[in-house]
Amino acid sequence: MSTEYELGRAVASRELVFTAADGTRVPVLVEVGAPSRDPEGPDWYCPYRITGHPGIADRVTAIFGIDSLQALQLALTCLPDELSDAAGLTFLGGTDLMLGSGGS
Repeated sequence: MSTEYELGRAVASRELVFTAADGTRVPVLVEVGAPSRDPEGPDWYCPYRITGHPGIADRVTAIFGIDSLQALQLALTCLPDELSDAAGLTFLGGTDLMLGSGGS
């Protein structure tokens, strides 16, 4: 059985905009939670959640690291990759989501 993780307190967030084919604009919220110790082992995890995009399931994803800093760094690395597959996203009116390397 897999563990379901909660976002907890968001330490960072960004609002993006998804524009559908018909021109409808929908807010998409990206949130990163505070890293926490894994209740099932010695590692740490950093949760993140993307809500509002019709092509991405609203769920909490947990990324693991050997300590809190690595878990946070890996979560911030995974976010652009996950969002790069989500078409129609903009930030501040442009297609560069300003999330660093990985995706857009």
